Parts: sequence; structure tokens; C-alpha cells
Amino acid sequence: MVPIRCWLFGVLIVNACTNHPGTEDDGATVEMIVAMPVLTERPDWARQLVDSSVTGTFVLWEPDSGRLQASDTARARRAFLPASTFKVFNSLVALQTGAVADEHELIRWDGIQRRSPDWNEDQDMAMALARSTVWWYQEVARRAGAVRMQLWLDTVGYGNQLMGDSIHLFWLQGALRITPLEQIGFMEALHEELLPFDRSHQRTVKRILPGDSTDTWKLQGKSGWAIRVDEEYGWYVGWVERGEHTAFFATNIDIRSMDDVRKRYTISRALLQRTGWIDPMDG
Repeated sequence: MVPIRCWLFGVLIVNACTNHPGTEDDGATVEMIVAMPVLTERPDWARQLVDSSVTGTFVLWEPDSGRLQASDTARARRAFLPASTFKVFNSLVALQTGAVADEHELIRWDGIQRRSPDWNEDQDMAMALARSTVWWYQEVARRAGAVRMQLWLDTVGYGNQLMGDSIHLFWLQGALRITPLEQIGFMEALHEELLPFDRSHQRTVKRILPGDSTDTWKLQGKSGWAIRVDEEYGWYVGWVERGEHTAFFATNIDIRSMDDVRKRYTISRALLQRTGWIDPMDG
């Protein structure tokens, strides 16, 4: 059977209902044609980053209107290590391969004291994703194994799909790279449950993805901080739902100080407010 193919910003997504081996979904093949949107530069957004002493890009995709915009279109197309944003993909692989039975299975802490105090205890996937616990995700990557991890990188078409020979470090200091545009494509495919993982696993990861909400909107996403490179940078990628509409965003900025770490969130929220996805009164 020919798989469903959905091109999102150059990322090949194979739909989960295509009789993929080992998944729960066995459905008919449906042709999906997705037009590539035009990426438009927003100088006003760029000025807001400059005014906030931030170097980077903010990318916003609004499917309902067909608007794809970025403060820096060149950086939106530039590939970076995914760092801890990879934990979203890693969670899906862990569930799909049985590295953990579900999001509640505890993995025992090895007793090694690490820099973040909330890493230093037993935890499950829901806790580890919220806390961005590195050792937990290194352990489930080892359990999944290099062969199966590479299979899923290739199947999803995640970034450049280069894992290398370090199963527990390749998203932190290896050759794996992904662009902000590709991050948006991946997050949209997860939100719409179009990834080639069981839909139940996609729903689980969506449910436990960290976020914030009010009566009018719901924001979910994952941060990342590449600290094992000469020039550090940070991520915040995800989506915001408001009423019946959803937008997808990716923020990628240089990290020169701890203040810049916080700005991954603040600049994202400021620009989501500016574009009407988050009410100004909600911070």
C-alpha cells in the first residue's frame, strides 16, 4: 500500500493510518496535497526582538489564514541541534517501541546528583517532559536502541535524520539538525495526529506537553537549550489554540546570559499577544 504523504515545510510526514507496521491504525490510503506557504518577513517583529536585546527568529504559522511569517526568514531556514525540544520526538519513540509502557511508568533515579534538583528522583514521562529531565530521556533512548531510533528518524523525516553513533547524546551535541520551519511542521503534524506513530501515543504526548491556559486560549510547547556548543542557543516550539483555531510557532534565539534563557518564553508570548493569539491582559 502506498503511504499517505504530507509535505509540511519540506518535512515528509507519513500518515499514521497507512498500515504502518506495528501501529494500531489500519485504514485506507488517502492522497493528501499540502501547498507550501510563502514565508514572509516581518520587520516589526524583528524590531521587537532587537528592542528586547534578543538575536534570533520567531516564526508563526496560521493554517486557517495561510500566513507563514518570521522575524528573520534566513534564520527560520537555518538548521540547529534540537536540544531538549527532541524530547517530544523521544517520547513518541519511547511509547511506540515499548521503552516505557505508558506515561506513568517510573524509571528509577540512578542516584547521581545533577544540576537541576528536580531531576534527582524517580520519575515518569509526564514528570520528565515537564522538567526536561535529560537522564530520563537518555535512558529511554538507550532502551529504544540505535536501530529503532534511526528507523523512526527516517520514517518521520525528522530534521536531517543524522543520529551518529551516540544514542544518548545525538540531539544534544551530535549531527542532528532541524530548522525552525521544520519544527513547526513536526508540531503541526503531532497536533493533527498525522505522524506515523499510533494515534494513542500522539494523544498522550499532546496531553502531557507542558503549557499554560486561560478561558480563551491554550498554549503548549517545549523548550530547548543547546549548551554543548560554542555559541549557545535556545528554542521554544509549540502551538496555541484559541477557539476553533490553532497557530504553530517556533522561537530560536542566541543564549548569552541567563536572562536570554527566560526570553525564549517572554518574546514568544509577547509576539503571540501582538498577533492576537494571547490576550495582553493574560501576560
